[in-house]
Amino acid sequence: MSECQAPRRAIRRVAATLALAAAATLGVTGTASAATATVGDTDGDGLSVRQQATSESGSLGPVRDGDTVDIGCQEQGQPVTNTNGWSSDLWDYVPALGGYLADAYLDTGHDGRIPGVPDCGDGGGIDDLVPVSQFQGQPNQGEDCGPTSVVTALLAHGVTPRGWGASQVSAINQARADMGYDPGYQDPDVFGTVETDVVEALAANDVSSTVIRDDLDAILARVRAGSPAVLAGNTKDLPWSTGVVPHFLTVAAHENGEYLVLDPAAAGQVHRASASTLLAYFQNEYGYAGVVLG
Repeated sequence: MSECQAPRRAIRRVAATLALAAAATLGVTGTASAATATVGDTDGDGLSVRQQATSESGSLGPVRDGDTVDIGCQEQGQPVTNTNGWSSDLWDYVPALGGYLADAYLDTGHDGRIPGVPDCGDGGGIDDLVPVSQFQGQPNQGEDCGPTSVVTALLAHGVTPRGWGASQVSAINQARADMGYDPGYQDPDVFGTVETDVVEALAANDVSSTVIRDDLDAILARVRAGSPAVLAGNTKDLPWSTGVVPHFLTVAAHENGEYLVLDPAAAGQVHRASASTLLAYFQNEYGYAGVVLG
């Protein structure tokens, strides 16, 4: 039995655009903000939005003194000292920017953690996730890793997928239909699905999403902040798989230093994976992309 066939068309891989610009251009909405803060104490130099909670990680673009940002969660990371000598090891994740800002440069109204703002590692745990198999006898089961990953990503995001009330198969077929394909017919000229199809199916469930290309660090930063991602890659680099095919799976959450993975071709359990395992999966033809919810 095959897993998920090659995508029906090649996607041109381009250099990743700044998450900051993508959010502004596409009108992406992030997770609900837990607190608001104002950028300051940069002496006019601005502050870089970072992919991770360290100034050594990649920059996603700048914010400026006086800018207002909505914080989704906080995480301990590299200590930073601002221009007035105030130091903090807290970093604040801003969903609309897709990255972290050093808390030392933010006026949050609190000297330390903000009451009511969650830790970025407090996403849904393993007991909250629902594995779903793509192989349930439907005509397109061999190509349904994309639609099935939409279903598992929505569930991980706290959204009931369209069709879920009837059965798992109904939800998978509904996701395929929301992508614009006939779930009752296996078209020999159509193999698999692509990132834009995933975006369309999520939108049909009133969930916004962002396609991030060529930048796994940025995708996983969003997962750690509580946003599931549908990740493209190849099964040959997954330790629980014996297949060698392009694939979609859901990186649902981050727990105890590992990522919780829902693989539609290896359902029945939630898999744990390191960032290096996901990088090996990601760095393959038809990979190098993820669709992040929220």
